[in-house]
Amino acid sequence: MLTTEILEARADLNLDTILPALPSHLNFTPQREPQIRNGVILADRFWVVNPATDSVIGDSKSVHKTENFSTLWDNLRHGIALSGLDTSNAEVKFDSMDNGAAFSARIILPKHDFTKALGEAAKMQMTIRDSHDQSVKRQVQAMIYRLACLNGMLAPRESIGIKQKHTVNADAETVGKVAADFPIRLEQQADDMRVMRQHKVERDAAISFFERHVATYFTKTGVKVNKKYLEQVVGIYDNYREIGDNAYRVYNTLTHLSTHVQGRKDTDLARKTIRMEQNIQDVIYTEEFRNMSGLALAA
Repeated sequence: MLTTEILEARADLNLDTILPALPSHLNFTPQREPQIRNGVILADRFWVVNPATDSVIGDSKSVHKTENFSTLWDNLRHGIALSGLDTSNAEVKFDSMDNGAAFSARIILPKHDFTKALGEAAKMQMTIRDSHDQSVKRQVQAMIYRLACLNGMLAPRESIGIKQKHTVNADAETVGKVAADFPIRLEQQADDMRVMRQHKVERDAAISFFERHVATYFTKTGVKVNKKYLEQVVGIYDNYREIGDNAYRVYNTLTHLSTHVQGRKDTDLARKTIRMEQNIQDVIYTEEFRNMSGLALAA
């Protein structure tokens, strides 16, 4: 991996050749204004304002650093340059939430190919997130991107990347050191996915698992099953029939749910995606899934 000193000595380094710059609608420095109630300024309470639109995008305490998203994004670009990852022909998609209160970026790195490791066409995906309103944890995450279904394959064991509180900065060297290990750690995840292919799971057992872990919800009278949603999940599962009756098919159904998120016209799909990812990640981390998938034995 390159050092910061070597990188800074390269006068010809253009970060835009690593990844594109942050879009202008996300590139602003939030302003903090004191909160006032009944004419009295509240101690350590502030409104966070987007100066470009003069709108409130959150609130904060004095310990929260309201920085321009470009700080994280440019540190990421510097860090990737340090890591040696190949960003040639990278595909980058930005999503803004609540007038710039938070953002998410998905990066596909086609030069990092996991077809041989996984046994099917796959690339590297990185997800970058941050927020001014503290609703989204700052993170730089990597996962395998399966081309057959365009699923981002959530970590079977543990998340790969960086998650930080907003009182901490992700400096370029830290990002670089972590990102340099992405390829080898994703190859290890591909090994886990091959293990899943070897563990048979009958259709009835898969449906029972979805019913108990995906389609249930809690009411005042107890746990209930959303039958309509269960039918949708089973329909997705059936569409993956070419994979076979195994745990990898169950896993792909779960990652489909966390990737291909839908909603009504007024749904904030970026925020819903974050919630779905967390919900599905929790399901994947259950002891039952670990036993079903064979990962408990392969640990």
